[in-house]
Amino acid sequence: MFSRRRPEAGARPGTLVLSPNSQPVQLRVTLIYGEHHKVFNCRSVEELPSRLIEGQLMWIDVRGQGDGTILQQLASRFRITPLAMEDLINAPQRPKMELFNHQQLLIAHSVPAPGRDMTPSQLGIVFDKQVVLTFHEDCDHVLAPIHQRLENPHARLRKKGPDYLVYAILDACVDGCYPVLESLGEGIEQLEDQALRDPRPELLAKIHHTKNILVRLRRSIWPQREMVLSLLTVDSPFIDKSTEEYLRDTADHCTQLSDVVDMYRESTSGLINTYMSAVAHRSNEIMKVLTLLTSVFVPPTFLAGVYGMNFTTMPELSLQGAYPAALTMMGLMIAGTLFYFYRRGWLMRAPIENPIQTPETESNKPRRAVRRVVVPSATSHPKQNAA
Repeated sequence: MFSRRRPEAGARPGTLVLSPNSQPVQLRVTLIYGEHHKVFNCRSVEELPSRLIEGQLMWIDVRGQGDGTILQQLASRFRITPLAMEDLINAPQRPKMELFNHQQLLIAHSVPAPGRDMTPSQLGIVFDKQVVLTFHEDCDHVLAPIHQRLENPHARLRKKGPDYLVYAILDACVDGCYPVLESLGEGIEQLEDQALRDPRPELLAKIHHTKNILVRLRRSIWPQREMVLSLLTVDSPFIDKSTEEYLRDTADHCTQLSDVVDMYRESTSGLINTYMSAVAHRSNEIMKVLTLLTSVFVPPTFLAGVYGMNFTTMPELSLQGAYPAALTMMGLMIAGTLFYFYRRGWLMRAPIENPIQTPETESNKPRRAVRRVVVPSATSHPKQNAA
């Protein structure tokens, strides 16, 4: 469940362990200065702008790791400490925040789109008062909306500083969990319905798979919540006071996601008990049918056993209508036993699923005054309308 790229025991601090499936490094540079916006790709660190003017913002999106040469050059160019580079490259790390003298480090997790592997991807962020660097291997689905918003000349991202850009990236990582949890919630409802109606062995495997996904999501969402809260409590020279209100909104979203994940985990754990109860209920129904069938044929079997004894002095054996009379008595015994079971209610099946409410049944119910209370949805999240 947990596999982290780490150096060998005894290695020096800051040793980088590159991914064996790493792609070549791609540098996407975004320069922002007022209403001016420029985006271009670089093949080496030497192609980056050597100096930034006052008020200019540069965002370098680093995708892939390559052989590590470009990563070392970036660390030397922007004075990223070896321990910070180790956290950025040796994934996965726990979401956290580190404050240095000349820059700030953030480790965030992003969730893939629904339908893909639910293993969170790491997104590392290093920023100061003019430069933002993002390091990732597969987080394009999170950063693509940010690039689109930057194309708008009236976007707030162009007017704010690098701290607001970092907030937008973190907010995109957090909000990306909402559609995943909505999909999981619908799947849990379907699993609950199947557990009540048709508890098959393959259903138990689906329940455990859903539970493992929720465990991985919780391992990312809870530390990420702590990381966002630390941005509000630590006095950072790289985060403006005006950005803190947006970070508080992101912290609220993290808290909401944490509550939803815990609620889904409890529901999934309860599904296992529901499945076992449904299986036990079905076994009881089968044993009930077998027991009733056995009980129904016990009286005729007793009658057949009595007259199956080979005694010559039994007067009923010489009667002409003894055989039809014996069959008639057996039928009456079976009918009487079934009637007795019916009156006791033992022939009726007791389903455990909830009855489906129809409009007819709802209309027949007595109406009473109910006070309407509006409850916010578990996945509702207020957003800023501005770009």
